[in-house]
Amino acid sequence: MTVAVAGLVLAGVSAYAQIKQGEATKKAMYNQAEHKKLEGRVEATKAKEQGIQVLKNTNRALASVGAIAYAGGLEPTLGTPQDIGTFGILNPGLNDFITSKDNEFLAISTANAQAEDLRFAGRQAKKAGYIGALSTMGSAMMSYNSLGSAPAGTTQTASYPGMKTGYTHAGRATYTRYYGYTDSSGLGVG
Repeated sequence: MTVAVAGLVLAGVSAYAQIKQGEATKKAMYNQAEHKKLEGRVEATKAKEQGIQVLKNTNRALASVGAIAYAGGLEPTLGTPQDIGTFGILNPGLNDFITSKDNEFLAISTANAQAEDLRFAGRQAKKAGYIGALSTMGSAMMSYNSLGSAPAGTTQTASYPGMKTGYTHAGRATYTRYYGYTDSSGLGVG
């Protein structure tokens, strides 16, 4: 196995590893995304439970206002007891319940947005793995093509029976140097 072939094999292994790394990163990011969604659901459930607790507390407070008003000989649905129940208990309780519903929505939407960001990062990591592999293979092919070839700017000439191989150098001025047959002036004949 030549050095050039060994370089290609190693580049292929490296490219394969880059692709696998990109795919593994994508899988990890997708798993993190699912975890974020679950965290969002947990937070939403906590907010929902808080809202339920607010409604229970509001109901208890309204019942106690009614019971106290009735025990004091007042009509619980008229006048001051009703104002206390409406403005002092029901409105704040309802506002707290609405806030808990908003928190529930925000927990889910934030978790979904974070999950989508993680999935996007996973897709980008996979693409980066493929691009890295392509770059590695491209570099390896360029190296393979350059190994064993003549130096840049030179070309080889054909050899003929009885003539040693010569070369042509391409630069500012082109000259040809021959070894073998020469005429009377010393120039190569071929």
